[in-house]
Amino acid sequence: MHTTARKILTTLAVLSLGHAATGCSEKDEAKETKLTLKVRNAGPTAQSLKQSSSLIDSIAGNLSFTPESYKLWINTVVLQNDDGLSNQFYMCESSETDCEVDLADETSIAAFEAKLSALKISTGTYTKVWLSCSPDSGGYIKVKGQTTLSNGDIKYTANPEDNDGNPVTSDLTKAGTVQLPITGCGITMPLAKPLVVGGSSSETQEGAPEGSTVTMTLFSNLYNQTYYGPNISGGMGGCAIATGATGGPGFCASYPSVFPYFGETTPTVEYYKVANSKTSSTGLALADVNVLVKVIKDDASKPFWASFSNTYTETTLDYGSGDKGVSGYANSVTAFAINADGSLKIKSVDHGFDAFERSEHTGEVTGEGIENGAGTGQGVTYYYKAFPFTP
Repeated sequence: MHTTARKILTTLAVLSLGHAATGCSEKDEAKETKLTLKVRNAGPTAQSLKQSSSLIDSIAGNLSFTPESYKLWINTVVLQNDDGLSNQFYMCESSETDCEVDLADETSIAAFEAKLSALKISTGTYTKVWLSCSPDSGGYIKVKGQTTLSNGDIKYTANPEDNDGNPVTSDLTKAGTVQLPITGCGITMPLAKPLVVGGSSSETQEGAPEGSTVTMTLFSNLYNQTYYGPNISGGMGGCAIATGATGGPGFCASYPSVFPYFGETTPTVEYYKVANSKTSSTGLALADVNVLVKVIKDDASKPFWASFSNTYTETTLDYGSGDKGVSGYANSVTAFAINADGSLKIKSVDHGFDAFERSEHTGEVTGEGIENGAGTGQGVTYYYKAFPFTP
């Protein structure tokens, strides 16, 4: 797939631990900690998203692209661990105007940051940040974007209410934002290493002694997190098709790639397209890719996190189809490490890579088994080839 524009939007969340809330003695204030969330954008600004790729002779026909607008109603942000310890430091339930955040827009992100305030953090160990985007249990993503087919037809997102119930239009005057419903919308962001409030730092943990300050940065990347499909099935979460239809043209979106980092840095991202096979990596080509791997590095070029996502080109096979329509590991990354030989461990629970190299290479990956075109939930070994590229 060839694209003429890319958007890498980076969201930084700075957690500052400071003085205590009012009503405490000065001695107690010196020991208590607070959490302050700050949000920033970094990276290049994309042009208008006029992306081109052929859908002629397509098998699956889905086509990934980068949205020019990506909105979440962020109603809760919580610092937590796996044992039930949590610290909620943001809540917004009032209205779309007040609570929606466009992760592709600096002005919207700045407005979100302006509403955040410092809250006390309890002593304990925290391993993740959880962001809820399900106001009144009705989660959604709103996206706006466009993609151009090889025949010159441009597919724009549209508000179905303005387009006879259809989220897809080729009429620029009807282009707009489409809402993609997601039941239980929420993003869990594992920390690269635990944050220990009341403890000291080491190779395996980030310490925050009483009265100290620690900074954690979360980078968010929207590259190719949405796609157009000529035959989307009705009822798929994160997708929209014509009102009342059971299938047909539509748009879908996945959660943004999120990368946690302790401290502050100017990051860069490495991108890899990955093709998979049930039987052998021999002969795998760019035409077979169906997974996108992003590896983010600090300003010293040291990787500190990675992400998986499904990606689609004009030749991507349907999931479960043939020898190459397999993966089953492109979910939220839960474990990341740099191996002694410089390769990367990138896992989503038990699935993923044990030794992903940062160059064009072949190898084995643990994915999900396939039977009758559907996932079995069981881990199996697949063979893959990774192709590095620059968007």
